[in-house]
Amino acid sequence: MEIFVSIDGVLRNTIQKFDYHYKDYFLNSDVESTEDNGDFDYSVTEPVYNNNLLECYKFQSKEEFENFLFIEFPIEIFGHAGVSYPNAISDLNRLVYDNKEHSVTIVGLDELGKSKPATLFFLSKNGFMGNNIKFIKSDDITDMWNKCDCWITDNEKIITECPKDKAVIKFNTSYNQYFTNKKEITKLTEIDIPWLNTTEKTTTLTLTESPTSVGQ
Repeated sequence: MEIFVSIDGVLRNTIQKFDYHYKDYFLNSDVESTEDNGDFDYSVTEPVYNNNLLECYKFQSKEEFENFLFIEFPIEIFGHAGVSYPNAISDLNRLVYDNKEHSVTIVGLDELGKSKPATLFFLSKNGFMGNNIKFIKSDDITDMWNKCDCWITDNEKIITECPKDKAVIKFNTSYNQYFTNKKEITKLTEIDIPWLNTTEKTTTLTLTESPTSVGQ
């Protein structure tokens, strides 16, 4: 059985670090005085959701957004971001090594340029011991569902595109409370495995009850 685990949200609180560096770089008056921003009004629209950061954080263009995220601050945002909750990586390692009959792949979504090595630094720094790491684009989500049986994610698009014969688990964060899913967790330890009937390619997941709204 192939299990995918999203990096952002489930393992890493990327948005928290993005928020810090956006405000420090664009909204700090000392920085503004040295930058030629014209009359553009950089600002943050609350609440922040994880489905489209460009709707919450104002940039002059998508190119400026991508340059900020993937060229200027990738190690600060992707590499030095905090974990989604204490012991997240330890819980993932335990999930991997307690279920060696299954393949667990962690997935980075829409990472470009220097963000990929920064993500590898984040995983190394926090002690990830698994073997499988994959980087994909949002356009590849449908194809990726053909390669896995279960996906643990905070991402609405991944959850929406889950085929009927596959399993998807929503990982709750403070940034994705705008939608719900039948199976929701706030920690990886809330998934109670064993997997049943694996010879028939049928997956049974028993989850403990979890709150419907949890802030990270």
